[in-house]
Amino acid sequence: MGLPAALVAISAQIAPLLTVEEWPFWLGFLAVFVLWFSWWKRTRWARFITTIEHESLHAIVAMLSLIPVRELKVREDGSGHILFEPPGHWLLYLSPYFIPLLLLIETGLIRLLQFPQPLTNGLFGAVLGLSLLGHIRQIHPRQTDFKHAGTLFSLAFIPTAFILGYGMAIIVILGGGPDTALNWLYHWGISTYEDTLNCWAFIRKTLHF
Repeated sequence: MGLPAALVAISAQIAPLLTVEEWPFWLGFLAVFVLWFSWWKRTRWARFITTIEHESLHAIVAMLSLIPVRELKVREDGSGHILFEPPGHWLLYLSPYFIPLLLLIETGLIRLLQFPQPLTNGLFGAVLGLSLLGHIRQIHPRQTDFKHAGTLFSLAFIPTAFILGYGMAIIVILGGGPDTALNWLYHWGISTYEDTLNCWAFIRKTLHF
């Protein structure tokens, strides 16, 4: 599914953040990790927020696909579910595992508030870390969404989609607009296509057919 090309693509996006001037970003990022593993992951509000994002993405993709949503429920303990008119499709089931919806919303809000630059960068690092941890928390073998979308397909699709989703989110954090994100996605697609052709040529040469 183009995972090597996706890793190269996101590495290019992270490179501008690997400078001494970006220490507030990494400070916010690491602070969230420390707080998450020492406290937040055991709190109800952390599970509640990540579940809201998860179920909301199911609902948004369903409505964009013209699939009626009958019920969306998120409980205080962080559990939740959504009911919609069947049949569903793979994007409906898997979108919450690679689209960082809250991260994009929070990034826009931080820009609107126009904090001083060091504080803004620190907040960007914090919301990126929180979003990343929230997504990782929800990716586990017991998820029924993976069974509905197809377990093998989910295993092949999600790693690349996860990297691409966060790559585009980092573009937004760095100040890029939709054109920049789409251009980056286009170049990733071209790289993946070329890699596929090279692999196919190697297989044909090796197996002599």
